[in-house]
Amino acid sequence: MTQDLVSWVTDQIIEAGIDNDFGYLVLAALEGDAEFDGFLADGKPTREIRPSSDSGTAGSAREVGGTFLKSIEVEGFRGIGDKVTLDLIPEPGLTVIAGRNGSGKSSLAEALELVLTGSTYRWKNRTAPWKQHWRNLHQAKDAGITVTVTEEGVEKLTTIRSEWAADAKDVDDRTVWSQVHGQQRQGLEELGWSGPLETFRPLLSYDELGGLLVEGQAPLYDALATVLGVEQLTDALKRIGDRLKALKAPQAAATAERKTLQVQAAGLDDARAVEVAALLKKTAPDVDAIRAVVTGAAQVNTGPIAALRALAALTAPDTEHAETISGALRSAVQSMATAGEEASQRELDRIKLRKTALTVHKKHGDMPCPVCAGATLDAGWAETSAALVKKAEEELAGLTHAREELDRSRQAVLQLVAKRPAALDKAPLPELEDVVAAARAAWDAWATRPEGDLDLADHVVRESASLTIPIANVRAAATAAINELDDAWAPVAARIAGWCDTWTESQSTKPLVDQLAAAETWLKQVDARAKNERLVPIVDEARAAWTKLRQESNVELVGLELTGSKNQRRVAISATVDGEEASALPVMSQGELHALALALFLPRASMVDSPFRFLVIDDPVQAMDPAKVDGLAELLAELAKTRQVIVLSHDDRLPAAIRRSRVGAHLYEVRRGASSAVEIIKAEDPAQRYLADAFALIGDTELPSETVLRALPGLLRMAVESAARDRYFGQALNGGARLADVESAWSAAQQTAKRVSLAVHGEVKNLDAWLTKSYRKDGLGVVTSGFHGGISERSDLKDLTRCVERMVEDLRKGTK
Repeated sequence: MTQDLVSWVTDQIIEAGIDNDFGYLVLAALEGDAEFDGFLADGKPTREIRPSSDSGTAGSAREVGGTFLKSIEVEGFRGIGDKVTLDLIPEPGLTVIAGRNGSGKSSLAEALELVLTGSTYRWKNRTAPWKQHWRNLHQAKDAGITVTVTEEGVEKLTTIRSEWAADAKDVDDRTVWSQVHGQQRQGLEELGWSGPLETFRPLLSYDELGGLLVEGQAPLYDALATVLGVEQLTDALKRIGDRLKALKAPQAAATAERKTLQVQAAGLDDARAVEVAALLKKTAPDVDAIRAVVTGAAQVNTGPIAALRALAALTAPDTEHAETISGALRSAVQSMATAGEEASQRELDRIKLRKTALTVHKKHGDMPCPVCAGATLDAGWAETSAALVKKAEEELAGLTHAREELDRSRQAVLQLVAKRPAALDKAPLPELEDVVAAARAAWDAWATRPEGDLDLADHVVRESASLTIPIANVRAAATAAINELDDAWAPVAARIAGWCDTWTESQSTKPLVDQLAAAETWLKQVDARAKNERLVPIVDEARAAWTKLRQESNVELVGLELTGSKNQRRVAISATVDGEEASALPVMSQGELHALALALFLPRASMVDSPFRFLVIDDPVQAMDPAKVDGLAELLAELAKTRQVIVLSHDDRLPAAIRRSRVGAHLYEVRRGASSAVEIIKAEDPAQRYLADAFALIGDTELPSETVLRALPGLLRMAVESAARDRYFGQALNGGARLADVESAWSAAQQTAKRVSLAVHGEVKNLDAWLTKSYRKDGLGVVTSGFHGGISERSDLKDLTRCVERMVEDLRKGTK
């Protein structure tokens, strides 16, 4: 017993040892859209993960009832004018319908393909004229296709009909219906064949046969994959892929916007933009850091913006009070001059010295004077000195006050005349160079201090007026530059701020995205394993078919494998050429490619799951060498044991191979006469046909005798050589001879007598013993000397023809 697909996948989950959450997600995807979306929403599993009781593979098989073709009726379609009907035996067996190119045989196949599938492979990927000339030129009134089928176990026939009105121009402007005998008409969809026709496609045209291996890997992959019954895996992969795409879309959009914003920010000459651009360049950017910069929560103290801010905040010294403080300095200088600074200073120094001596005496007591070394510092001296100091200090109090005032005034001026601030050292932007240089020069001139107090006072008054305007100009220029940068930065900053929210939101689904991506990767591997497990029986059948079809080819088919997915899906066909490993397709001839395509088509079309018990193959022998035609006959005969196999052929090679192999088959011939009148007749072998034509020729009383005498030997010769060829080929090939050798021997024996010898003896030798029968001798004479020298008018033409007929029968039977 085989295992259902979900159970098989469950076993793969267990064998892989993956965690339950991952496994539950995969199983939910297999169940359906509702189950999968429900699991993604609430995480509740749809089934348990436990080993199945069946250890089978992922394969599946079931016997179903089958449909056979009973008849195909065509009128006014392509090469067929008046109505013609192909009656078929609705049971397993081989039917070959032969007809030269243009006879209308392919029109029968295309009519069946059109009525069942709604189109034909011939029209696929071709320009409009291929479809425009669908109506037969000799049947302008009625056009229709009727197919009658029967199903195993069902007594009533089903009719499928496609019909066009007399004035219909478009092939698609048709009415299509189906009807079970005795019931109402209905559409084709009620037959339930749309899926199986795609999956098991029982129709193979010459165009499709030739294109199966050359149209690309994907169509061949799809053709094989559809029959494997793993649609549930395909659907699950699509389901996961769709959700993954939807969830990744915001991330992809946010990533794309991140790259765009990074480029925009990098293009701005702004420290904020530069810093944010560096942060945005990372695949996992620090959103908090970016948000802090663009909202102003974090100040950027590099680049021109910081220097511009310093310039914009720059203030000039309080030059409005320059006159006042310079006047105070002049007044203090004048006061000191009046007080006699130099003398007063000496007195002050003396008082200071005496006060110091008093301090020493007070601390250490009486002692000799350490300065003059003559006097003694005692109590009397101390009393006298203290009185002198007090008196001197009272006298010099005005001078001290003037001194202190001068120090304060000088310090006030020096503080006002400060050094140039660092902000003016360099212009942050080239366009500010001039205005900054002017302010720098003005400030440097202001900060230059003369030595004298009066010169300093004059300097303050003189230079204060030249500093205010340059500083104001710098401040205005810096403010304008900041505003310009802000104008460029603000919209970008606003977009980046909004992007921060978008990015944060998009990253919230990343764990689920990662899980879905992992599930997709794993399930692709499982899908490939399931497909290739189920492909095994098809590969085995294809190899068996190829063994029959390859005949003398040095290419041996080793195996097939479905690999890749989506646009990378392909079919790896491995082979050996003369024992060396090789890829099959590049080393095969056109005939070998046709044979391989047929070997791949037949197992697919004959699977037990198919509701069709018929196969229709149009012109499979084109481009095949003779050896492969014999292999094809053998392969079709084997297939016809369980299938109704209908083959259309443009020449007699396949019918001849069937006759040689003694395969039971129904052989028909299609003939097309004037005004597209197509006739389907039971085919005789060529020898019988030529003999029939010969009897008809001698029975035609309206023909001149000269014409009859000239044409008759040729017809009889073709009858003899055809019978001889069939006999020789059949005997030689059944005896194990190589077809190429048989073909070579036949071609070398160019005389009719030698070819008769090949048929009789298997080699070219004397025929005298075989010609002891008088009818044989007379018959051979007609087709040899009579062919070259003519027949006497006195000859009994009917008798001679009967002699040839008997000889042909002996050749057919191998009578010695």
